Amino acid sequence: MATQWLGAIPPPPGVTPNIIDPPSQLSGNIALHTVCLTLATAAVAMRVYTRTVVTCTKMGADDYFCLASFVLTVAFSGLMIKSYTLGIGRHLWDTPPLWVPHALKWFTFAQYVYLILTATIKLTFLFFYRRVFSPQTLSNILITFGITFVTVTHVAILFATIFSCSPIARAWNIAIPGRCINPTILPYLSGALSSATDLYVLILPIYPVWNLHMKLRRKIKLLGVFGLGIFAVAASLVRLAETPVLKSSPDATWNISRLAVWAVIEANVGIFCGCLLLLPAFLDRHLPKSIASSIKGLFSTSNSRRLEKGGSSDASSKQYSWPNSTHSHKVSVSTSSKQHSYQELNPSNSVHDAV
Repeated sequence: MATQWLGAIPPPPGVTPNIIDPPSQLSGNIALHTVCLTLATAAVAMRVYTRTVVTCTKMGADDYFCLASFVLTVAFSGLMIKSYTLGIGRHLWDTPPLWVPHALKWFTFAQYVYLILTATIKLTFLFFYRRVFSPQTLSNILITFGITFVTVTHVAILFATIFSCSPIARAWNIAIPGRCINPTILPYLSGALSSATDLYVLILPIYPVWNLHMKLRRKIKLLGVFGLGIFAVAASLVRLAETPVLKSSPDATWNISRLAVWAVIEANVGIFCGCLLLLPAFLDRHLPKSIASSIKGLFSTSNSRRLEKGGSSDASSKQYSWPNSTHSHKVSVSTSSKQHSYQELNPSNSVHDAV
C-alpha cells in the first residue's frame, strides 16, 4: 500500500513531490464550471420562456437541440468535476499511480460527451438559421450542407475517439495489453474540425442578412447579433492552439486540465450566444415600452423600406424582406422572367419571433 503514495512519474529536477497538499487546478475549475452552468441555465430558461410564453410559438428543432446541449453540458461538467477530484488538474508526480486510471477514465467519458455537445450546439444555430432563412434557396443549401457536415464529422470523430485504443479501456489504463493510435492526432483533428465548423456557422448568416431589404446600419447590427458566436470561435481557436502542450510534456493530468478550461468555455459560451438570439423578444415583454422599442429597433426593420434611395432595384435582382410582425408574411423573389412567393405559414418562421 505504501506505493500508492508515490507519484505516478518522477518529478522534474529540483521539484519535490507533494502528495498530501499539491498544487491543483481543482478549485479554479469547479468555480469555472459553476459560473458557466449558472449562465447557461439562465440563458436556456430565458430561451424556453420566450419561445413558449412571450412569442407563443411552437418549439422547433433548434430549441430541442439547445435543450440537448444544456443537458449534455451539465453531464460534461459533472464528469469533469469527478475527474478533477481523482487527479486531473494535478501534476503527475503529485498524483498516486492508482488514481491515474480512474481520473483518466472519467475524463475520457467527459470527452465523449463533449464531442456530442459541440455538435448539438452547432446544430442549434444551423436549425435556427433554417427557421429564419429557409425561403432563400442558396441559404437553405448552405444550411443543409452545414447540418450534414457537422453531423457526419462529429459522429466520425466520436467513433474514432472511442475506438482509438484496442481494447477501449486502454485509453485510460496503459497497463492493459493492447495498442492505441498516437494520442495527439485526434485532439488536433477534432480541434481543427471544430474550429472550422464554428467559423462556418459564424459566417453563414452573412449572405442572407446582406440580401435583406433594410438599411445598411440595421444589417450590420443584425449581423452583430448573429456574430455573438465569435466568442465561442475564439475559445475553440485557443483550445486548438493549446493542443501542442499534450505532446510537449509528459505531465498529462495537468495539461489536459488546461485544455479542458477552454473546452468548457467554448461549449457554454456557444449555448449562451445561441440563446441570446431570442433576447430582443424577451426584453420587448419585460422592459419599459420606450426602452424595449429602442432595443427592438436594433433588430427589426420598418415595413417595405428600401436600401436604395427613392427607387426600385433592378428587376433581375432578388428582393428579400424581413418580417416584423407575428402574422403570416410573404417573402418575394423577383426575377426578370417571373415572380415567386414563399408563404410563411408558421409565425415562428418570422425573424421578429425568432430573434
